[in-house]
Amino acid sequence: MKFTILAPLCGLLSLTAALPSQQRSVNNAVSPRADKIRIMPMGASIVETTCWRAYLWQKLQNAGITNIDFVGGQSGPATCTLNGAPVSFDPNNEGHSGARATEYAAGGNLTRWLNAQKPVDIIMIHLGTNDMASHYSVSDTIKAYDTLLSEMRASNPAMKIIVSLLIPIDPKLFGQDVTDGIIALNAALRDWIARNKVLLVDNYTGFDYSTMTIEGEHPNEKGSVFMADHFYPVLKNAIEGGS
Repeated sequence: MKFTILAPLCGLLSLTAALPSQQRSVNNAVSPRADKIRIMPMGASIVETTCWRAYLWQKLQNAGITNIDFVGGQSGPATCTLNGAPVSFDPNNEGHSGARATEYAAGGNLTRWLNAQKPVDIIMIHLGTNDMASHYSVSDTIKAYDTLLSEMRASNPAMKIIVSLLIPIDPKLFGQDVTDGIIALNAALRDWIARNKVLLVDNYTGFDYSTMTIEGEHPNEKGSVFMADHFYPVLKNAIEGGS
């Protein structure tokens, strides 16, 4: 990959100000089309700064699924490569480094983003790592997910909602309590997803932070391929009208 993450980022730490995703002139980007299925990737730095969205976009294009538009007020990373070759993709997203689910729910962020991008047909979410790193409780984080779900369904009752379990991170970054929190939140998310009839992506099982991250948290090329491979069948089914 050609972007560099200079420090692990959760609610207690931050990336440098010069994030590649803050660059609005994006290499290898595609032009959006208003008549396409509008898909919003939403979360924190794991959504904003890494390349799984690029690889997911490429997999969809290679499968002949071209009637899509990734949407959001963020744009990046500036460049993604796979096996040394640049990947063309739609860089738009609503990943915000350091953000928490509890923060989004309290601030009404998602309602503003959805209003700015209407209509949003599908939303993909990986969110909550920073809540656990900031020592918010699992119950408070699930309550935040409840608020976000209400905002999504108020924006578009037919919106398809895809929620990923959190990837594991190196406990040396923030302590074993954060790792335990991620495990507990993932268990709660499984119940929440089933209860609310939204779509599950399991990016936790089989993800190895020692070989699939840059510094113990943010996916490297191998980790981003892993995430793209796991999002792909669920998103493809949603695009094609499956339940």
